[in-house]
Amino acid sequence: MKNLLFSLLVAGLLFQACDFQKAASREEALKQSAEKKKADDQRAERFKKYFAAFEKLNQKPFCEQGLEQVQEIFGNPEGRVLVAAHRGDHMEKPENSLPSFEHSVNYGTDIIELDIRNSKDDSLMVIHDGTVNRTTNGEGKVAEMNYEQLRALKLIDEFTGKDTDLQIPTLYESLKAMKGKIMIDLDIKCDNIEAIHAMVAALEMFDQCLFFCDEADMDYVLGRAPEALVMPRARSMESLEHLMEKYNPAIIHIDDSNFEVSEAVLYIKSMRADCRVWANALGKYDRAAIEGDDEGIHRLMEQGIDVVQTDLPRYVQYLVCSEAL
Repeated sequence: MKNLLFSLLVAGLLFQACDFQKAASREEALKQSAEKKKADDQRAERFKKYFAAFEKLNQKPFCEQGLEQVQEIFGNPEGRVLVAAHRGDHMEKPENSLPSFEHSVNYGTDIIELDIRNSKDDSLMVIHDGTVNRTTNGEGKVAEMNYEQLRALKLIDEFTGKDTDLQIPTLYESLKAMKGKIMIDLDIKCDNIEAIHAMVAALEMFDQCLFFCDEADMDYVLGRAPEALVMPRARSMESLEHLMEKYNPAIIHIDDSNFEVSEAVLYIKSMRADCRVWANALGKYDRAAIEGDDEGIHRLMEQGIDVVQTDLPRYVQYLVCSEAL
């Protein structure tokens, strides 16, 4: 009898535990659903403000257009500020997609930035995240999927949240499509610099591409192609001095959160007058611009930043070109 009572007690406790687990799972699912809805609502509101407020987007760009003109400005210490489209013009086309790059070209953006990752079978794919979850209709890690698996996925339209007919592009087709059209920042997020260097060399695009990578990768590229354009990133004054002395680069990336920007720019220009200084408007400055406040973007330019990377390329291009008149 005692054993029977004990068994019934244990069974009751187990059922109760199961009920608690189910309730916790339901609560977690509801929480995730609410968070997703909040994120979707915020995204929809952001896009609504973007398209409603930026009537300037319909204006024609005033700046010089075309790769040759931009390359000339790039090497001119008196040249105007250049605008880089972060992952292409992804406010209007899916990020890191061929249409986002083409859109940037068509609307006079100076530079596009794209991200490179390696697949399981060493295919060079253009995608920012380490997983496909956010930007495609699939799930999984890029490095654990082969070329065919990655190409079977469809990119998501961030504005609508719906699938598109677009695939994750390869680095080769992205470079091929942009050859002779626009400068390209290669944000290298994988350990395959040999293949990336070989591809740029085969397409004869060293004058068009910026290699944004670590020192070991920059050393590899410059050791084989001294004419290549590398873009180091300095995160402190000490690293800035080291990178300028080691590479004497044509362009260097700094973050305004790590520097007194005006002082950093003054030092950079004293080392090389025609060195371009790249900084990001994406994030807080872009968000403020959507709300109608351009002060942060203007401040970067006033402090001497002469390449501005942004998620709002058409808008920032308009600001830059209007002021260049």
